Amino acid sequence: MTSERDDRLIQLRPGISLENENATGDKPIGAFQNDVLRPILKFQNSIILAQFKQYLIKFKPAFNAYNSQVQKNYIQDVLKSDSRIKNSLIASVVSVMTLDEYSYYCENKTEINKRIVMLLTKRIQDQLEMLF
Repeated sequence: MTSERDDRLIQLRPGISLENENATGDKPIGAFQNDVLRPILKFQNSIILAQFKQYLIKFKPAFNAYNSQVQKNYIQDVLKSDSRIKNSLIASVVSVMTLDEYSYYCENKTEINKRIVMLLTKRIQDQLEMLF
């Protein structure tokens, strides 16, 4: 049984098209990534970028002086090594999961967190211009 909160959260999420969608069915965590994580990341995009931008202002104010490859490497390194920003961004994703999704997340936390960080890294790297 879904709650009103769960129904509203699902309605808020944008639809996404998956170019490489597996027609024969995906592994459960892969399906969770495509059906839950990607729409949440798209929905939370502006807050994710704002959080990372604030992190840069506080800890790496000269970020925009570097070339794009150095910036992309820095983003990847930070999301691997700095638990403050990594956990904050993961929380931005988890906070808009339904109760059933959250339960599944808790059962598979390590693998799902890896996927969230991978998706966050790519999303932020692909939108460097939004960080200035």
